[in-house]
Amino acid sequence: MQSATRKSESAASEPTGRKSESAPKKAKLSVLLITRDDTLWPQIGVHLGSELVPKQVDSVEELITATPSGQAAIVLWDARNQADVAAVLSRLQLHSPRFAVVALDEASSAQVWTNPIGLRQVVAHVAVPVPAASLKLAVESAHEEVNARVALLGDADAAPSRATAPGAPSNPRRIPWIPASVALGVLIAGAVAYVVMRPGPSVKPAPAASPVHATQQAAKAPVATDEKIDLLIEKAQQAMLERHFIDPADGSALTLYRNALLLDPNNGEAHQGLQRLAEILFSRVQSALDERKFDVALQALETSRSIIPGDARLAALDARISSLKAEFGPAQILAAINAQSFDRAAQLIDEAARTKSLSSAKLTQLRDELRRRHEESDGANFAKLIDTRMQQDKLTEPHNDNAAYYLSQARAAGASVAMLQPQYQEFNRRLALAVHAAIDQRRLADVDRMLADLRGYAVPAATVAGLQHDLNAARSQQAAAVPEQPRYLDLAQARLGQGKVTEPDNDSALFYVNQLRAADPKNGELPRISTAVQAQILDQVRAALDANQAARADALVQMAAGLGASADLAALSQRLAQVKQAAAGAPEVSEASLTRAKQIELDYPAQAQRKSVEGWVDLSFLVTAEGKVTTVTVLDSSPKGVFDTAATRALSRMRYKPMARDGKPIAVSTKLRIAFRMPK
Repeated sequence: MQSATRKSESAASEPTGRKSESAPKKAKLSVLLITRDDTLWPQIGVHLGSELVPKQVDSVEELITATPSGQAAIVLWDARNQADVAAVLSRLQLHSPRFAVVALDEASSAQVWTNPIGLRQVVAHVAVPVPAASLKLAVESAHEEVNARVALLGDADAAPSRATAPGAPSNPRRIPWIPASVALGVLIAGAVAYVVMRPGPSVKPAPAASPVHATQQAAKAPVATDEKIDLLIEKAQQAMLERHFIDPADGSALTLYRNALLLDPNNGEAHQGLQRLAEILFSRVQSALDERKFDVALQALETSRSIIPGDARLAALDARISSLKAEFGPAQILAAINAQSFDRAAQLIDEAARTKSLSSAKLTQLRDELRRRHEESDGANFAKLIDTRMQQDKLTEPHNDNAAYYLSQARAAGASVAMLQPQYQEFNRRLALAVHAAIDQRRLADVDRMLADLRGYAVPAATVAGLQHDLNAARSQQAAAVPEQPRYLDLAQARLGQGKVTEPDNDSALFYVNQLRAADPKNGELPRISTAVQAQILDQVRAALDANQAARADALVQMAAGLGASADLAALSQRLAQVKQAAAGAPEVSEASLTRAKQIELDYPAQAQRKSVEGWVDLSFLVTAEGKVTTVTVLDSSPKGVFDTAATRALSRMRYKPMARDGKPIAVSTKLRIAFRMPK
């Protein structure tokens, strides 16, 4: 799969690819271009390195005839105007699973290749005419993919060639389907043997040290989540070694890889592991059917379908199973349920009802089982998301991606309170700590917002009522502190003069104005100081909007709104809403699919550089139809707040070539991680 990480100019000295330690070293690797377009080769050949051996063929048939079965190679396939993409990819993979395919197609066809890339049938899609930078990245990724496949399947140098023997006809007959399937089965068995017999998971080498630079990576989960994903991948690899492919349910390779993808849907190792598992299961289906072990065959088939639903082999296996359906009864439906292919199970139940192949009582039983297992699966997935967001201290923010939101979603999906009891207890504990910390720091407005969010997420009323009682008690204590009123006014004026308008949270002009309002809402000086503080906050809103920092502008607008309505506030709120609306309507794409017209230029914060502090910032942003970067939002960072400003400022200066759809430039949203590293 194409790498999601893109290096900055300052990081050019780092290695661009990671070679598999177990892959045999070869002096040259073939690059096979399949095209009848003679103008395409000059666009490609000039950009291939000396370690690659280029060759052009006119068709897939010519490539299969001219290359040995099982050869390792990079295949650049001109897929323009291809009617049946899946059939061609299946033929290439059947001829050699060591092929890494790069699809050359129109830029407007990028969506066509999303699924083949996700299923690892294709490494990358490169637009035609071919951009040099995109081709270079795709070839590097394909080279890594070939090395990985050779490491898994072994070298095929000793495999018999397809070359025609002397005296043989010039157009030999193709190998029949059944012997080809046997050959594929042998190849899969070899892959399984490699997985089972090798001593243990390989240890990835640590990356080499580099000068001070910043690398940009696709946004991913915080460090704690990364460690959890790595542990799941390691356990899944061990389960593969121990042949625990799909059972036991909690410790199987299938469950562990899926749990990793639940936390990081773009994890390449998990996708690769599931692909390898599917190949093993396809082999198991064939052997189980031959041995009349229908339950084993169905479970393996439905699990394979849940991993790679578009695989060409499924149709043939379904046809064979249809002829044996009378022997299966409800076993196929139960197999789909056990594989968590719930839509497939519902489809099979509806088909059985339509054909009246099962009794009404049996259909009712199967529907009840499907509903129960579906609810259990949804509840388990939501529980994992709730636990992760609580570990990240995302209790009520960001909107629709926090622990409170997923608790309400789990309940809506049918999960019982008893099932979610551990999550509710931990959530209530963390929430109480957060609320009381805010009350102790006199951030009562923050508590108000938090409680309002909780009501929107349908958190139990008793929980909200208890916290509201604590908040009211804190307000009553403040109201009784009349002697503090003049001090609040003086402190607000002093902080305003020092430029501390909203920060720090508990020692700013805004903080002391809110304290004064809570203690003495009828104070005669309150309107004047509130207007002055609001004016300063609105100036910051304008600056944030000009710098394309929509998230900061949104937070500042909320602060200003707490000080009362004004014409300037209304105008800026409308401007912010327009920015949000533009961002919401833009489709999300991978940053790696965009072409940079201007490289990023980073300024390492001086204080962080003096202290040798390293870190990263995850950002989301909008690329307009003109290629400008707008609506930059900090999603996460480590350490918090150290590199946020530097990363946001640098990203705002970036420029991209506009993304096109149907020949017209469009705005798109994307994400990027910017990392800051010190020299070793």
